Parts: sequence; structure tokens; C-alpha cells
Amino acid sequence: MMDELAEIREAFALESVEMLAEMESALLILEAQPTVGDDFNRLFRAVHTIKGSASIVAADQVESFCHALEHLLVQVRENELPLTKELLTLCLQCHDHIRALIAAFEASNAQLPPRHEQLVTLITQWQPPVVIETIAQPEQEQLLPTEEASTEESAAAQKVVRVDAQKLDQLINLVVELVTASSELESHVKRLGDSASFESASSVSLLVKKIQERAMVFRMVPVGDLFRRFQRLVHDLSGSSGKKIQLLTAGAETELDKVMAERLREPLVHLIRNAIDHGIEPPVERLALGKPVIGTIRMNAFQEAGSIVIEVRDDGRGISRERVLHKAVERGLIRSLDMADRDPLALIFEPGFSTMDEATLLSGRGVGMDVVKRTIEELRGKIDLTSIEGQGTSFQLRLPLSLALIDGFMIMVGSDYFILPMELVDETIDLPQEAAIELRLRGYLNVRGEALPCLDLNGILQPDSPVKESRFVVVVRQEGRRVGLAVDQLVGEVKAVIKPLGRIYRDARIISGATILGDGTIALILDLPELLRIHGS
Repeated sequence: MMDELAEIREAFALESVEMLAEMESALLILEAQPTVGDDFNRLFRAVHTIKGSASIVAADQVESFCHALEHLLVQVRENELPLTKELLTLCLQCHDHIRALIAAFEASNAQLPPRHEQLVTLITQWQPPVVIETIAQPEQEQLLPTEEASTEESAAAQKVVRVDAQKLDQLINLVVELVTASSELESHVKRLGDSASFESASSVSLLVKKIQERAMVFRMVPVGDLFRRFQRLVHDLSGSSGKKIQLLTAGAETELDKVMAERLREPLVHLIRNAIDHGIEPPVERLALGKPVIGTIRMNAFQEAGSIVIEVRDDGRGISRERVLHKAVERGLIRSLDMADRDPLALIFEPGFSTMDEATLLSGRGVGMDVVKRTIEELRGKIDLTSIEGQGTSFQLRLPLSLALIDGFMIMVGSDYFILPMELVDETIDLPQEAAIELRLRGYLNVRGEALPCLDLNGILQPDSPVKESRFVVVVRQEGRRVGLAVDQLVGEVKAVIKPLGRIYRDARIISGATILGDGTIALILDLPELLRIHGS
């Protein structure tokens, strides 16, 4: 019986998430355009739906609070109360409180969240006692169409099946295992030479790959769900900072891996906080510069060349390169002699760096942008920064389509297989014996008149193995520079299923994962940014 009650509470909380998001979205739009129209009706339906669901599962506190708020909204709809900014601010506070009430109900916590009685009093005081009695009957009439609309929505929702995220991850893991087993089977049959068996194994392999493609889609979520969380953040931070800021989003239908979306939330919060505190100017300053009083932050998502690209741009003051360099010297991150050789914009990602003289509530402690870069690189992505003083700053995050698969280029070092991310590979070069000797002596090659710095992966990955006379160089591009990697053999392009590393590799910083080849051999996936960071000097 207790398990059934827990399931009921959990189902109610899951269903309410969507309605709370709808409620918050409507309120943020109404703040900019306070009219009793479609967005107000969205707000009303969301509150009414939560109230109805709460009554079904006996969430009495949620039901009574939503009922009180609904009375207030009825008065606004009947033109007996004006839809003011103060009223919408109260509704936003009520939204947060409803979320807290639902969380308490789901956790079987009988204690009411803080400010419960205060908010109930505020809602009640907004309703004149005389008006409450006069509109009691019309309220019932107005709710009838809402009930029908709600029923239609729930009927349409039957096409969607809610699946626990853990069960979905288990299914994806089994599909990955199936792909590996199918590849091994095809390899064994091909080696035995039975044409009929090989044809059957190929058919099975093709079906398995189709299943894999469909299964990976289950983990994809629209980026709009991620972007929607930041509307409220910008609203609250712009109010507390005394600035007028709007958030515009595009590409909401672009899909990305669910796990990646969860990991991206913190970096994007840092970027938005940075734009509000460092980028967007106060209204008076914007007017003096001839800019619109309302500053704009734009978030855009799209697919490009097998990657997901997320852009965060603002129309603020931009980044002063001179100020960045002087602050870096002042904080001891670089020497004054190195100022001419360093890219100023790259310095903002250094741990402990900040251009703020004093820390604020939003930033200034130097613990934000390095977190952004580290998280993006952990997701096998990269971040590009462009800025024009007086016009604004743009961050572009480029990420793989999936965390479970990698388009890679396979190489051999000694007798072991390794995989490089394909998007970072520029070209491959045959390395004859005399060029190999030059590389060992000088550490670079002359490639079409260009001095190409090179790393010998044999000395890094297998220092005890003998070096072959004739070898190859894989030229990769990282953070705008080209670097050569000397390897023993080129295997070619592969699409690999990423497997997590075991405890034996927990200290191997230059290895980001592994994959199992068709014959059962293990190939390690190299973390190229970390490899160049450690050995690139």
C-alpha cells in the first residue's frame, strides 16, 4: 500500500512539472505584455489543472492554495481586478510556492514550506470580500469550458508514455552491448568463410544498427526544454541588478543527448550570469551610448557538420583585451613579458581570473569561466569566444551529437589501438625514415614550408616498445593551432560505441573512454585536449 502511495505522489509530481513550466512561461510573457488574452488563459489552465490533479491524489495543501490563486485569477478575468506588475510578481512567488508544496507532498513531508501563511494572506487581501460572493456563481460557469479543454489535453497526452530515465539508460546500455556482440559475430563469421552464415550475420548486424539508431533517439531531448529554464533566471537577475534585459531564444527544436543537456545547465548559467554582470550595461549607460535601454541576451542552437552548436550572445560592452592582459599580469597568471604572445580572450578561462575589482553576488571570484571550459571539454566539445568592444560578446559551444557514440580516426601505437576524435583530424602524412629521424631530433617537421610541432605518441603511450623506421603523422587542430602526432600505423575512420573506463584507468588523464572492436580487441579513446595540455609544451 505504501509503495502505491509513493507511486501516486511521484506521478503527480512528474505531471505537475509540465504545468509549472507552462505557468512560469505564461507569467514571464505577461510581465512584458500584461493583457488578459491567450497567455493569461494558459496561466489559468495550468493552475486549474494542478488543482484538479491535487484533488485526485489528496494533495490537500496544493489544492487549497491553487484554489485561492484561481479565485484571484477569476477576478482578473472578470475585469474586477487589474493585471498589474505587482500582481504578476505575486503570481511568480505563488508558482515557486506551488513547486515547494508539491515537493513536500512527494516527500510525504507534512511541514509547510516557509511563507505559506503569508502568501495565502496576500492572495486573500488582493480579493475584496464583497466581490468574492458576487462572483461565486459565475466562477463555476467559467470553469466548465476549462474542464473540457483539460480533458481533451489529457486524452492527447495518452499518446505519450512516461518512462523512468534509469530504465531508459539500462535499455541503451543493452543496445550498446548488442551492437558490440553483433560486430564480433560478423567478424568471426567472415573469418570462417561461410558465405551463407556471413550473409545472415550481415543482415542481423544491419538490423542491430537500425535498432541502435532508434534507441539513441530516446535519449535526445529538445534544447528548448533547457533554454526555458533560463527565462526565469534572466528575469530575476535583471531585476536584482537594476538592469533591463530580455532573453531571446532560437533553435528550440534542435535535439541533444539528455545527459549532455543536464551537464550543460551549469556552464550556461555561468555564461548568462557573466553576460548580465560583465556585459550588459545599466540603462543610463546604454542610453548614453545610443543603445536600446533593454539589453538582449540571445541563445541559439543548431546542428552543423555532425555537431550541436549552442551560442550565447549579448549586445553589451564587450571584452577589453587590454584590461584582460593587465588583470592577468596583476593576478600573476602571466608575466608582462608574455603579454604580446598571449591571446587575451583565452585568459578569461584561466582558474582564478576575473576583471572585477570586487566580487558581486553574480561574479568576480574567478570560479566561473574555467568551470565552463572544463565541463565542455569533458563533454568532448570545444568553446570559441569572440568579442567586439562596445558591441558585445559571443560564446559558441560545439558539442558531439551523442555521448554514447564517437566518430573517430583509429591509429596504432605499438600493438595497441587508439581512437582520435574525427572532427579534430586535419590530415595524415607519410613519415619516411629520414623525416622520422628529424622529428626525433628537432620535435617538429617541415610541412609545405610550415614548421609543424609534433608529439611522438610512441614515447608517451608505449615508451618501452621499439620504434618503427617508417611511420605516419596525424595532423590535428586544437584551439586554432596545428599539431602533428607521430604514430606507427593508420587504420582509418570508425564509428565507436564509448564504454566507460574501469578503475585501472582512473588516473589516466589522457584516456577518455574505450570501445570494443569487432574482433573483441579494446581500443582506447584519447582525450586530445588533455594530451596536448600535458605534453604540448
